[in-house]
Amino acid sequence: MISHAHTLVTSLLLFLSSTFAFAQDADDQYAKDLLKPGTEAPDFLTVSNPAAKQNGPFSKLSGYRGAYVLLDFWASWCPDCRKDIPEIKKIAEKYDNRIVIQSHSFDTDSAAWQRCIEKNKMFGVQWFHSSELKKWKKETTVDSLYHVNWIPTMYLIDPEGKVVLGTVMVEKIEAELEKLDKAGKLQQQVLEFPKFKQGGVQPIVSFLTDNLHYPEEAQQYGVQGKVMLAFLVNTDGSTDSIKAIKTEITGYSKKLTAKMTEQERNALISRCTKAFVEEGRRVVGIMKDWQPATFCGRPVILHFRLPISFRLQ
Repeated sequence: MISHAHTLVTSLLLFLSSTFAFAQDADDQYAKDLLKPGTEAPDFLTVSNPAAKQNGPFSKLSGYRGAYVLLDFWASWCPDCRKDIPEIKKIAEKYDNRIVIQSHSFDTDSAAWQRCIEKNKMFGVQWFHSSELKKWKKETTVDSLYHVNWIPTMYLIDPEGKVVLGTVMVEKIEAELEKLDKAGKLQQQVLEFPKFKQGGVQPIVSFLTDNLHYPEEAQQYGVQGKVMLAFLVNTDGSTDSIKAIKTEITGYSKKLTAKMTEQERNALISRCTKAFVEEGRRVVGIMKDWQPATFCGRPVILHFRLPISFRLQ
């Protein structure tokens, strides 16, 4: 007589076997059209929202040359993708700082996408997220570049930017990474952030002190504020693509604005906020003396953030 425990074990083995067989069938069906090993990985934008903390340091995939990259195509609404999240997390933990993981989502709802990342703690030293926030197969660009006909789809890309493996099975990615690891090819990656002049904080503070002009109207009414600027530091030490990603008014003179209506006061705050942003962008635009960032020993263009405070003494 077959025991109940034996029946459960047999059923579990059959389930696992059928699950693997299904995954293998999907791989055979959908992976056959994926980019072949040795193909140069097409470049694409990897920054969808400069304010999102999950964005990586580079605006394009090509910025990660010199490192092995796991390119993971997924979506928060995809059950098979969510099923693979624990395995991707294991990869992120095991190869922490030795590979880059770029998860590119086909979500169209930014809030749902971010919630899924937060809920599942899809974070790592070099695990980054991007999305076009457009419909898969209808409006996106990257799915046609990488022949993504099923999700999840994963690629492993080598330090020269060539495809090592394309698959819809995370198990195959794990096996390939383990092989590379045993061969000693997954070396620690070093990202050196850009430094202004001689490096450190003080040269930046000195430059801002010498060059930042307090907007006249803000000074007149005692308006103070903060601006967080995001920009690119180029390999020649120059800056561009300067954007304000956060602004905050921290105070104003109640005495000097006492005779204003609420509408007039709000208009003043709006004008001063705009003036702070414009002045911050002007000053960052003349900061041409940066030592560029390096990744794996080579100069790279890097996103940088700089907070600027407007305070009256």
